[in-house]
Amino acid sequence: ATGPSFISTNQLGGVDGTLRVGEVATYEATYVIEQDAVDAGGFSNSVVASGDSPAGTTVNDTSDDDDDTDGNTEDDPTVTVIPENPSIEAVKTVAITNDVGPAGASLGDEVTYTITVENTGNVTLDGVAIVDTFEDANGNPLTFVTGPTFVSADLGSAEGDLQVGEVATYTATYVIEQDAVDAGGFSNSVLADGDSPANTNVTDVSDDGDDTDGNTVDDPTVITILAEPSISLIKTTLALADTNGDGTPGSIDDIISYVFTVENTGNVTLTNIDVQDVLPGLTLNGGPIAQLLPGEVDNTTFTATYQITQADLDLGTVTNTSTVSSEAPGGDVNDPSDDVTDISDDPNDPTDNDVNGNGNPDDPTVTPVNSIFDLDVRKEVNNVQPVVGDNVVFTIEAANIGNVTATDIVISEQLPSGYVFVSAITTGGTYSEVSGEWTINQLDPDQVEILEITAEVLGFGDYENTAFVLSSVGGTDLNPGNDNASAAVDPICLTIYNEFSPDGNGINDTFVIDCIERFPNNTLEVFNRWGNKVYTKKGYLNDWEGISNGRSVVNQSEELPVGTYYYVLDLGNGSEPRVGWLYINRQN
Repeated sequence: ATGPSFISTNQLGGVDGTLRVGEVATYEATYVIEQDAVDAGGFSNSVVASGDSPAGTTVNDTSDDDDDTDGNTEDDPTVTVIPENPSIEAVKTVAITNDVGPAGASLGDEVTYTITVENTGNVTLDGVAIVDTFEDANGNPLTFVTGPTFVSADLGSAEGDLQVGEVATYTATYVIEQDAVDAGGFSNSVLADGDSPANTNVTDVSDDGDDTDGNTVDDPTVITILAEPSISLIKTTLALADTNGDGTPGSIDDIISYVFTVENTGNVTLTNIDVQDVLPGLTLNGGPIAQLLPGEVDNTTFTATYQITQADLDLGTVTNTSTVSSEAPGGDVNDPSDDVTDISDDPNDPTDNDVNGNGNPDDPTVTPVNSIFDLDVRKEVNNVQPVVGDNVVFTIEAANIGNVTATDIVISEQLPSGYVFVSAITTGGTYSEVSGEWTINQLDPDQVEILEITAEVLGFGDYENTAFVLSSVGGTDLNPGNDNASAAVDPICLTIYNEFSPDGNGINDTFVIDCIERFPNNTLEVFNRWGNKVYTKKGYLNDWEGISNGRSVVNQSEELPVGTYYYVLDLGNGSEPRVGWLYINRQN
């Protein structure tokens, strides 16, 4: 500021301090308007002019503003009025100051709000304060971890005061909570207000500092979090147990116990979680799960049991797949199309097929059962020491002693050279004496079928008869050692020579039966053509010379005449008696 300073008078030769009659002196002063003056609404200025006459009389006058239109025609001060124009502006920005991952706003991240409040008017403001509105995207209130807290003002004012053009800074922090994620984000705005020196209250709702969003003023500071709902279902089994008490875990009628592990693998809370399993015969227990937070795992709510069937044992495994469904925030429980779902995975299967394309593997749960494929062949013969020419019966048993159904069984039962086929009967399947194969369509577990073959024993050849499984369908035999069995006979050489000549010459003098000595309990009876018994002997030993001892003959010790006779030989071993004819021929 300068002056007031003398400038000049309107008469030539005028000087400061002296005024001639009619003379006007001009003074000048300058003032730079200060904020206090603005805050006061303006300023007033008046001058008292004084001077002395030659007689020493002092005269004075108080200045007028030279504006009689103001209602004051004299001695009114010169007033400069400055209208107040109070104004305030708030801006609120946000930044992630601790990104815990994944990148971008997510659960657990710390965000820091920076609030700037600027005095954009022409007067000082006091009573400056901010009121923060902080809520999630659904309008539910949220709470800051810290703040809003006053940090500083760039012109040094204390909290609550703002000089013209001054900017005050506040900060607040928030750690993102699950409710905010579930709502899809959160919004924050500030109402800043302050009072002018004339007690005019001014306010402003904060802007987000981003005019590229199409809203240049008073738009809230918004963080949007995209919902990424996802769920995972893992299905495993407990170790197979012998629940039916047959000593074999995982066999027919044993119970498979399933365990379901459900995990929320997304970023939003899931509700109404339920598991579905359509395996026939499976009993599913538990559920639904009311809620799972992101990352939360439940492996106790759902369980299932399944009783092993014969079809499972025949297949060797039980394979099934489960599904899980849930609702994301805002989902409609009556609308399956918006469900968050997953197909179960077997963590023991490294294939990791992703059937539904959601990034989680979806391999079916495959449970190997204790399938036992074991065919058993047994064979016996009814007489191990038959007489040559006798019939013997081979009994062959084919049994399924495993727990897997066997089909298309072919058992080789080819008679060796020491026998001639007579007949065959079987309880199941068919036998071909041509191919020597016994074909059985199916053998269920514990099923036994029997084949009986009647054969005549020859006097020479191979007598060991072996039956064995030639082929079958159903699995690899657990014990190949019982797939074959043998039976053999040791035939006796019972040859009857039906002609002899008892002449006493030592040649062919007796009725000879080879190997008769092996049957000490034999009985020989000889009849003539009229049916009269002419000879009988217990324990015959090839010593009959054609002498009668029959009761029907008068002279029992007489030689029988030349001719044909008939014999009955009972070996005394339970076999059928041998019958035939013999001829006695005498030369003298």
